[in-house]
Amino acid sequence: MSQQHPSALAPLASPAFRGIWIANLLSNVGGWMQTTGAAWEMTSLTPEPLYVALLSVAGTLPMFLFCFFAGILADRFERKRYIIVCQFWMMGVAAALAVLAFLGHLTAWNLLALSFCMGLGNAMNAPAWHAVVPEIVSGPQLRPAIALNSAGFNLARTIGPVVGQILLSLVGVFLLFTINAVTYIGVIAAMRAWKRPPEAHASQRREGFAEAARTGIAFVRGSAELKAIFARGLCFFVPGIAMGTLLPVIGRFELGLDEFSFGILYAVFGVGAVAGALSMPTVNRLFGANRANISAMLITSAAFMAAALAMTPVVVGIVVALTGGCWMTVIANNGASVQMILPNFMRARGMAVHQMVFFGALVLGAMLWGKIANQWSAQTALIVASLSLLPFTALAASVRLPRSPTPRA
Repeated sequence: MSQQHPSALAPLASPAFRGIWIANLLSNVGGWMQTTGAAWEMTSLTPEPLYVALLSVAGTLPMFLFCFFAGILADRFERKRYIIVCQFWMMGVAAALAVLAFLGHLTAWNLLALSFCMGLGNAMNAPAWHAVVPEIVSGPQLRPAIALNSAGFNLARTIGPVVGQILLSLVGVFLLFTINAVTYIGVIAAMRAWKRPPEAHASQRREGFAEAARTGIAFVRGSAELKAIFARGLCFFVPGIAMGTLLPVIGRFELGLDEFSFGILYAVFGVGAVAGALSMPTVNRLFGANRANISAMLITSAAFMAAALAMTPVVVGIVVALTGGCWMTVIANNGASVQMILPNFMRARGMAVHQMVFFGALVLGAMLWGKIANQWSAQTALIVASLSLLPFTALAASVRLPRSPTPRA
């Protein structure tokens, strides 16, 4: 394999990357057990589709509200220690959910509140987490490393929902929250074992908070390359979140699935995403990142329409798997392009803005599709999302992803 096009699994040859990747995979398994368990529990607490959408919003809104603030902190302070603190916070939130569920005190509102707190932990952690990836692997291996991180997340999405829904039917949702709390221990241990390069911390700038905010905003505003990536992301993720938002409603009320079948439905998204990540180096080499992303948007549009017109478990399952592969393609290509543009001292802030745009699109989309499904039906929401993807794809096609061979120092 050439140096310019390393294999999809090449970054796993790095012991540091491999250790953190495995620990994060196990943590994400616990996270997806909790996510699907919480979604199913919400449909038990209330049949309103809007509440299911609000659960999605509660987990993603903090990424939009606090991610830039977190990026400033991650660029100012030692990132390894900062990530460990965030892991302890999320472990505490998962433990609180477990206690409430065990005592029978879980309600729609405290489930929403603690989901918001978990989202806050993710928001504070994400910029630092993304910023350290180029410190572990760099050069041509960066894009496969980003794809592997996303693949691990979605491999967990394949395993977690199935195992979680089996345990949910046998024991109860409190066990899923408990397992999630325990899995954060592995991430903490892996981060403590990683020897961060001294030059990585030395390249960070200890700016004042206000100065760091001004510098970060000025950098993003002055970068036409970043604006292009953000614009393309908005074009896809606002309509593209429709299936993910409505999946609990579709699974329970439209398809009449039980807990285990619902877990399988969630899992097939992960199967598609992992397949997308493993095939992405080949797809990008053959077609280029730009055309790969545009193709993913068109496939998603067609898949949504198919699911809306043929609402059966088999069709919806195929659509969810296709959607997973398309999401992986767009997320990994956009994320790698951002990483390659940003200098190290600006990396956490730049990735924070990238995450803000991404999760802001998810919040907007989740509220929109939840409202349409609540007012009319889930099928109507999918049809509108499918049709809206067509002009958005044309708009995205007019904005090319920037190309850069290596991340900036």
